[in-house]
Amino acid sequence: MNRKIIGLLTMCMAVCVLGGCSRQETSSQSAAAPVRQETQVQEEQVQEAQGVTIEYPQNMQEKGYTQPLQLEQMPQRVVVMTKAPVLALHELGVKMIAIPEGGVTSWPEELDAATEKLNTAMNSNFDIETVIALEPDLVVMGYTSQEAYGQALDDAGIPVYYVDAGHTVPYESVKAQTQVLADAFAADQQAADSLMQGFVKLEERLEEVQADCKGKQVMVLQSSPPNHYIQTESGTLASMAAMMGFGNVYENSETSMAQLDLETALSYHPDLVLCVGASTQAEEHQKLMEEDFAKNSEYWNSISAIANGDILYFPSSYIASTGIGMLDNMNEFIDLILEHQAEK
Repeated sequence: MNRKIIGLLTMCMAVCVLGGCSRQETSSQSAAAPVRQETQVQEEQVQEAQGVTIEYPQNMQEKGYTQPLQLEQMPQRVVVMTKAPVLALHELGVKMIAIPEGGVTSWPEELDAATEKLNTAMNSNFDIETVIALEPDLVVMGYTSQEAYGQALDDAGIPVYYVDAGHTVPYESVKAQTQVLADAFAADQQAADSLMQGFVKLEERLEEVQADCKGKQVMVLQSSPPNHYIQTESGTLASMAAMMGFGNVYENSETSMAQLDLETALSYHPDLVLCVGASTQAEEHQKLMEEDFAKNSEYWNSISAIANGDILYFPSSYIASTGIGMLDNMNEFIDLILEHQAEK
Protein backbone atom coordinates (compact mmCIF):
# COMPACT_ATOMS: atom_id res chain seq x y z
CA MET A 1 0.00 0.00 0.00
CA ASN A 2 2.74 2.43 0.94
CA ARG A 3 4.49 1.66 -2.31
CA LYS A 4 1.27 2.50 -4.22
CA ILE A 5 0.88 5.79 -2.36
CA ILE A 6 4.51 6.70 -3.00
CA GLY A 7 4.07 5.84 -6.71
CA LEU A 8 0.97 8.02 -7.01
CA LEU A 9 2.70 10.93 -5.30
CA THR A 10 5.67 10.56 -7.66
CA MET A 11 3.39 10.62 -10.74
CA CYS A 12 1.57 13.71 -9.47
CA MET A 13 4.83 15.51 -8.87
CA ALA A 14 6.02 14.63 -12.40
CA VAL A 15 2.79 15.91 -13.98
CA CYS A 16 3.08 19.15 -12.00
CA VAL A 17 6.69 19.62 -13.05
CA LEU A 18 5.92 18.92 -16.71
CA GLY A 19 2.89 21.21 -16.61
CA GLY A 20 4.97 23.95 -15.08
CA CYS A 21 7.64 23.53 -17.73
CA SER A 22 5.03 23.60 -20.47
CA ARG A 23 3.46 26.78 -19.10
CA GLN A 24 6.89 28.32 -18.73
CA GLU A 25 7.82 27.40 -22.33
CA THR A 26 4.52 28.78 -23.66
CA SER A 27 4.98 31.91 -21.59
CA SER A 28 8.53 32.29 -22.93
CA GLN A 29 7.35 31.88 -26.53
CA SER A 30 4.57 34.42 -26.00
CA ALA A 31 7.03 36.85 -24.53
CA ALA A 32 9.50 36.24 -27.36
CA ALA A 33 7.01 37.15 -30.14
CA PRO A 34 6.71 40.85 -29.18
CA VAL A 35 10.48 40.97 -28.75
CA ARG A 36 11.00 39.68 -32.28
CA GLN A 37 8.45 42.14 -33.64
CA GLU A 38 10.07 44.98 -31.76
CA THR A 39 13.49 43.94 -33.06
CA GLN A 40 12.16 43.87 -36.63
CA VAL A 41 10.66 47.33 -36.21
CA GLN A 42 13.93 48.62 -34.77
CA GLU A 43 15.88 47.13 -37.69
CA GLU A 44 13.51 48.80 -40.16
CA GLN A 45 13.86 52.11 -38.33
CA VAL A 46 17.65 51.83 -38.43
CA GLN A 47 17.52 51.04 -42.14
CA GLU A 48 15.24 54.01 -42.79
CA ALA A 49 17.56 56.31 -40.87
CA GLN A 50 20.59 55.19 -42.85
CA GLY A 51 21.49 57.11 -45.95
CA VAL A 52 21.53 55.52 -49.39
CA THR A 53 23.76 56.07 -52.39
CA ILE A 54 22.44 55.20 -55.85
CA GLU A 55 25.17 54.83 -58.43
CA TYR A 56 24.66 55.13 -62.18
CA PRO A 57 25.39 52.14 -64.44
CA GLN A 58 27.98 52.48 -67.18
CA ASN A 59 25.48 53.14 -69.98
CA MET A 60 24.00 56.07 -68.02
CA GLN A 61 27.45 57.41 -67.18
CA GLU A 62 28.10 57.49 -70.91
CA LYS A 63 25.05 59.74 -71.22
CA GLY A 64 26.58 62.16 -68.71
CA TYR A 65 25.11 60.89 -65.42
CA THR A 66 28.41 60.37 -63.64
CA GLN A 67 27.66 61.53 -60.08
CA PRO A 68 25.76 59.13 -57.80
CA LEU A 69 22.63 60.33 -56.05
CA GLN A 70 23.17 60.48 -52.30
CA LEU A 71 20.22 60.56 -49.90
CA GLU A 72 20.55 61.16 -46.18
CA GLN A 73 17.73 58.71 -45.38
CA MET A 74 16.14 55.70 -47.03
CA PRO A 75 13.25 57.13 -49.11
CA GLN A 76 9.76 56.37 -47.89
CA ARG A 77 7.65 58.11 -50.55
CA VAL A 78 9.00 57.20 -53.96
CA VAL A 79 7.32 58.25 -57.20
CA VAL A 80 8.35 56.31 -60.31
CA MET A 81 7.52 57.96 -63.62
CA THR A 82 8.69 55.22 -65.97
CA LYS A 83 7.86 51.52 -66.05
CA ALA A 84 11.31 49.96 -66.42
CA PRO A 85 12.46 50.06 -62.75
CA VAL A 86 9.08 49.52 -61.06
CA LEU A 87 9.15 45.75 -60.64
CA ALA A 88 12.76 45.71 -59.40
CA LEU A 89 12.01 48.39 -56.83
CA HIS A 90 8.92 46.45 -55.75
CA GLU A 91 10.97 43.26 -55.27
CA LEU A 92 13.47 45.25 -53.21
CA GLY A 93 10.75 46.53 -50.89
CA VAL A 94 11.09 50.18 -51.87
CA LYS A 95 8.07 52.14 -50.69
CA MET A 96 6.44 53.58 -53.81
CA ILE A 97 3.42 55.84 -53.63
CA ALA A 98 2.88 56.39 -57.36
CA ILE A 99 3.82 54.51 -60.54
CA PRO A 100 2.84 54.75 -64.22
CA GLU A 101 -0.46 53.33 -65.41
CA GLY A 102 0.00 49.73 -66.48
CA GLY A 103 -1.38 49.92 -70.00
CA VAL A 104 -0.09 46.73 -71.64
CA THR A 105 1.72 45.92 -68.38
CA SER A 106 -0.04 44.21 -65.47
CA TRP A 107 1.29 45.27 -62.06
CA PRO A 108 1.23 42.85 -59.09
CA GLU A 109 -2.05 43.17 -57.19
CA GLU A 110 -0.52 44.41 -53.94
CA LEU A 111 1.54 47.03 -55.78
CA ASP A 112 -1.42 48.11 -57.87
CA ALA A 113 -3.57 48.53 -54.76
CA ALA A 114 -0.94 50.48 -52.80
CA THR A 115 0.01 53.07 -55.40
CA GLU A 116 -1.49 56.00 -57.23
CA LYS A 117 -1.31 55.75 -61.01
CA LEU A 118 0.27 58.39 -63.23
CA ASN A 119 -0.70 58.87 -66.86
CA THR A 120 2.78 59.45 -68.19
CA ALA A 121 2.15 57.93 -71.63
CA MET A 122 1.65 61.35 -73.20
CA ASN A 123 4.52 63.42 -71.80
CA SER A 124 3.36 66.60 -73.51
CA ASN A 125 0.13 66.56 -71.49
CA PHE A 126 1.57 65.46 -68.15
CA ASP A 127 1.48 68.01 -65.31
CA ILE A 128 4.55 67.60 -63.08
CA GLU A 129 2.73 69.49 -60.34
CA THR A 130 0.70 66.34 -59.69
CA VAL A 131 3.95 64.65 -58.68
CA ILE A 132 5.16 67.56 -56.58
CA ALA A 133 1.81 67.58 -54.75
CA LEU A 134 2.46 64.00 -53.58
CA GLU A 135 5.46 65.27 -51.59
CA PRO A 136 7.81 62.46 -52.62
CA ASP A 137 11.26 62.10 -51.11
CA LEU A 138 12.56 60.56 -54.36
CA VAL A 139 11.44 60.61 -57.99
CA VAL A 140 12.71 58.02 -60.45
CA MET A 141 12.42 59.29 -64.01
CA GLY A 142 13.50 58.37 -67.52
CA TYR A 143 16.48 60.45 -68.60
CA THR A 144 14.60 61.62 -71.69
CA SER A 145 12.16 63.48 -69.43
CA GLN A 146 14.81 65.50 -67.61
CA GLU A 147 14.55 68.46 -69.95
CA ALA A 148 10.78 68.66 -69.47
CA TYR A 149 10.48 68.06 -65.73
CA GLY A 150 13.90 67.97 -64.08
CA GLN A 151 14.12 71.68 -63.29
CA ALA A 152 10.65 71.82 -61.69
CA LEU A 153 11.57 68.98 -59.35
CA ASP A 154 14.93 70.57 -58.55
CA ASP A 155 13.17 73.84 -57.70
CA ALA A 156 10.83 71.92 -55.37
CA GLY A 157 13.83 70.37 -53.61
CA ILE A 158 12.90 66.83 -54.66
CA PRO A 159 15.83 64.49 -55.47
CA VAL A 160 15.62 62.77 -58.85
CA TYR A 161 17.30 59.60 -60.07
CA TYR A 162 17.39 59.12 -63.84
CA VAL A 163 17.17 55.75 -65.59
CA ASP A 164 17.31 54.40 -69.11
CA ALA A 165 13.71 54.25 -70.23
CA GLY A 166 11.45 54.21 -73.23
CA HIS A 167 9.31 51.90 -75.31
CA THR A 168 12.25 49.54 -75.63
CA VAL A 169 15.08 49.15 -73.11
CA PRO A 170 17.87 46.69 -73.99
CA TYR A 171 18.42 43.62 -71.83
CA GLU A 172 21.93 44.68 -70.82
CA SER A 173 20.60 48.05 -69.70
CA VAL A 174 17.88 46.43 -67.60
CA LYS A 175 20.43 44.08 -66.03
CA ALA A 176 22.90 46.87 -65.20
CA GLN A 177 20.18 49.12 -63.79
CA THR A 178 18.76 46.31 -61.66
CA GLN A 179 22.21 45.59 -60.22
CA VAL A 180 22.63 49.25 -59.24
CA LEU A 181 19.19 49.34 -57.60
CA ALA A 182 19.92 46.09 -55.76
CA ASP A 183 23.21 47.49 -54.47
CA ALA A 184 21.39 50.58 -53.19
CA PHE A 185 18.17 49.16 -51.78
CA ALA A 186 18.60 45.46 -50.98
CA ALA A 187 18.41 44.63 -47.28
CA ASP A 188 21.65 42.64 -47.56
CA GLN A 189 23.93 40.99 -50.10
CA GLN A 190 21.86 37.82 -50.11
CA ALA A 191 18.77 39.79 -51.13
CA ALA A 192 20.73 41.55 -53.87
CA ASP A 193 22.11 38.27 -55.19
CA SER A 194 18.64 36.72 -55.10
CA LEU A 195 17.24 39.47 -57.31
CA MET A 196 20.07 39.11 -59.82
CA GLN A 197 19.81 35.31 -59.90
CA GLY A 198 17.07 35.53 -62.53
CA PHE A 199 19.55 37.04 -64.99
CA VAL A 200 22.12 34.33 -64.25
CA LYS A 201 19.64 31.51 -64.85
CA LEU A 202 18.34 33.08 -68.06
CA GLU A 203 21.82 33.51 -69.49
CA GLU A 204 22.68 29.91 -68.67
CA ARG A 205 19.55 28.81 -70.48
CA LEU A 206 20.29 30.98 -73.50
CA GLU A 207 23.72 29.39 -73.87
CA GLU A 208 22.01 26.02 -74.19
CA VAL A 209 19.64 27.04 -77.01
CA GLN A 210 21.53 29.62 -79.08
CA ALA A 211 23.37 27.08 -81.23
CA ASP A 212 20.06 25.74 -82.62
CA CYS A 213 18.91 29.23 -83.66
CA LYS A 214 22.05 30.70 -85.21
CA GLY A 215 21.84 31.10 -88.96
CA LYS A 216 18.04 31.32 -88.89
CA GLN A 217 16.11 34.52 -89.65
CA VAL A 218 12.97 36.00 -88.14
CA MET A 219 10.52 38.59 -89.34
CA VAL A 220 8.82 40.39 -86.45
CA LEU A 221 5.49 42.04 -87.19
CA GLN A 222 3.85 44.44 -84.76
CA SER A 223 0.35 44.86 -86.07
CA SER A 224 -3.05 46.34 -85.61
CA PRO A 225 -4.64 44.87 -88.74
CA PRO A 226 -4.78 46.04 -91.44
CA ASN A 227 -1.75 48.11 -90.38
CA HIS A 228 1.54 46.25 -90.06
CA TYR A 229 4.94 47.37 -88.79
CA ILE A 230 8.21 45.47 -88.79
CA GLN A 231 10.64 45.49 -85.87
CA THR A 232 14.38 45.83 -86.11
CA GLU A 233 16.65 43.91 -83.75
CA SER A 234 16.21 46.69 -81.18
CA GLY A 235 12.44 46.15 -80.95
CA THR A 236 11.26 44.46 -77.77
CA LEU A 237 10.14 41.13 -79.25
CA ALA A 238 12.83 41.16 -81.95
CA SER A 239 15.53 41.69 -79.32
CA MET A 240 14.35 38.52 -77.58
CA ALA A 241 14.79 36.61 -80.82
CA ALA A 242 18.28 38.12 -81.19
CA MET A 243 19.19 36.93 -77.69
CA MET A 244 18.33 33.40 -78.77
CA GLY A 245 20.65 33.71 -81.76
CA PHE A 246 18.19 34.53 -84.54
CA GLY A 247 19.07 37.02 -87.25
CA ASN A 248 16.55 39.64 -88.40
CA VAL A 249 15.41 40.09 -92.00
CA TYR A 250 14.97 43.83 -91.48
CA GLU A 251 17.76 46.22 -90.50
CA ASN A 252 17.39 49.91 -89.70
CA SER A 253 19.80 51.59 -87.29
CA GLU A 254 17.59 54.67 -86.91
CA THR A 255 14.50 53.07 -85.41
CA SER A 256 13.20 50.00 -83.60
CA MET A 257 10.16 49.70 -85.87
CA ALA A 258 8.95 50.90 -89.27
CA GLN A 259 5.84 50.50 -91.39
CA LEU A 260 5.99 47.29 -93.38
CA ASP A 261 6.66 47.80 -97.08
CA LEU A 262 4.55 45.05 -98.60
CA GLU A 263 6.53 44.90 -101.83
CA THR A 264 9.90 44.78 -100.07
CA ALA A 265 8.62 42.17 -97.63
CA LEU A 266 8.33 39.68 -100.48
CA SER A 267 12.11 39.72 -100.76
CA TYR A 268 12.48 38.57 -97.15
CA HIS A 269 12.88 34.87 -96.50
CA PRO A 270 12.36 34.37 -92.77
CA ASP A 271 12.50 30.95 -91.18
CA LEU A 272 10.02 32.12 -88.57
CA VAL A 273 7.50 34.96 -88.33
CA LEU A 274 6.72 36.46 -84.92
CA CYS A 275 3.55 38.53 -84.52
CA VAL A 276 2.67 40.85 -81.63
CA GLY A 277 -0.16 43.31 -81.13
CA ALA A 278 -2.36 45.13 -78.66
CA SER A 279 -4.45 42.09 -77.67
CA THR A 280 -3.89 40.96 -74.10
CA GLN A 281 -4.09 37.30 -75.17
CA ALA A 282 -2.01 35.69 -77.90
CA GLU A 283 -5.07 33.81 -79.16
CA GLU A 284 -6.92 37.08 -79.71
CA HIS A 285 -4.08 38.51 -81.76
CA GLN A 286 -3.79 35.29 -83.75
CA LYS A 287 -7.47 35.53 -84.67
CA LEU A 288 -7.09 39.13 -85.87
CA MET A 289 -3.99 38.33 -87.90
CA GLU A 290 -5.44 35.21 -89.52
CA GLU A 291 -8.56 37.16 -90.51
CA ASP A 292 -6.33 39.78 -92.13
CA PHE A 293 -4.18 37.15 -93.85
CA ALA A 294 -7.33 35.57 -95.29
CA LYS A 295 -8.34 38.84 -96.95
CA ASN A 296 -5.16 38.76 -99.03
CA SER A 297 -4.10 35.13 -98.80
CA GLU A 298 -2.27 35.10 -102.13
CA TYR A 299 0.09 37.84 -100.93
CA TRP A 300 0.73 36.54 -97.41
CA ASN A 301 1.20 32.94 -98.56
CA SER A 302 3.97 34.22 -100.84
CA ILE A 303 6.00 34.40 -97.64
CA SER A 304 6.88 30.74 -97.19
CA ALA A 305 7.12 30.85 -93.39
CA ILE A 306 3.50 32.04 -93.20
CA ALA A 307 2.33 29.51 -95.78
CA ASN A 308 4.09 26.72 -93.88
CA GLY A 309 2.74 27.72 -90.48
CA ASP A 310 6.10 28.83 -89.13
CA ILE A 311 4.48 31.69 -87.26
CA LEU A 312 3.99 32.45 -83.56
CA TYR A 313 1.72 35.00 -81.90
CA PHE A 314 2.35 37.05 -78.76
CA PRO A 315 0.20 39.28 -76.50
CA SER A 316 0.66 42.97 -75.76
CA SER A 317 3.00 42.27 -72.83
CA TYR A 318 5.72 41.65 -75.45
CA ILE A 319 5.41 45.13 -76.97
CA ALA A 320 7.08 47.36 -74.38
CA SER A 321 9.90 46.94 -71.90
CA THR A 322 8.89 46.03 -68.34
CA GLY A 323 12.29 45.93 -66.65
CA ILE A 324 12.84 42.64 -64.84
CA GLY A 325 9.44 41.54 -66.14
CA MET A 326 11.31 40.68 -69.30
CA LEU A 327 12.87 37.69 -67.49
CA ASP A 328 9.51 35.91 -67.30
CA ASN A 329 8.69 36.95 -70.86
CA MET A 330 12.05 35.74 -72.14
CA ASN A 331 11.73 32.35 -70.45
CA GLU A 332 8.22 31.95 -71.87
CA PHE A 333 9.53 33.04 -75.29
CA ILE A 334 12.22 30.33 -75.17
CA ASP A 335 9.59 27.74 -74.23
CA LEU A 336 7.41 28.69 -77.20
CA ILE A 337 10.33 28.62 -79.65
CA LEU A 338 11.51 25.22 -78.42
CA GLU A 339 7.96 23.84 -78.52
CA HIS A 340 7.54 25.07 -82.11
CA GLN A 341 10.87 23.58 -83.15
CA ALA A 342 9.94 20.24 -81.57
CA GLU A 343 6.69 20.16 -83.56
CA LYS A 344 8.64 20.66 -86.78
